[in-house]
Amino acid sequence: MDTNTSDLVSQIVNKMRYLNQRQAVLSENVANANTPGYKAKDLAPMSFGNALQQVSMVTTDPRDILPAGMSGVNAQTTDAKSFETLPSGNSVDLEQQMMQVSETSVNYQLMTSIYHQVTGWFRIAVKGS
Repeated sequence: MDTNTSDLVSQIVNKMRYLNQRQAVLSENVANANTPGYKAKDLAPMSFGNALQQVSMVTTDPRDILPAGMSGVNAQTTDAKSFETLPSGNSVDLEQQMMQVSETSVNYQLMTSIYHQVTGWFRIAVKGS
């Protein structure tokens, strides 16, 4: 099914891409929890209007690796609000990051469920039963 057939499906797919990118950014935060001076990052909340206007980043070489904050729907990466900063300058709060990872995972599962429901409706509409 082509995602251009329905605005609803394309917006669900964009939300899933955003959540995938957010999960990658949060994973970078957890991976750098012991890196001195590392500042936790997060993505700006997704608005469907902005997501539809985003242009994908182009790589010049197929071997280029994009950081998590620059892949996917290219949402704006911002400094995360952290409750504490360690003396080393690291602002990653693992408990907070794991809660955000869990929240993002649940939202992704919800979007997947909605996507399957909508595509099921399209199958019923096409087949007639």
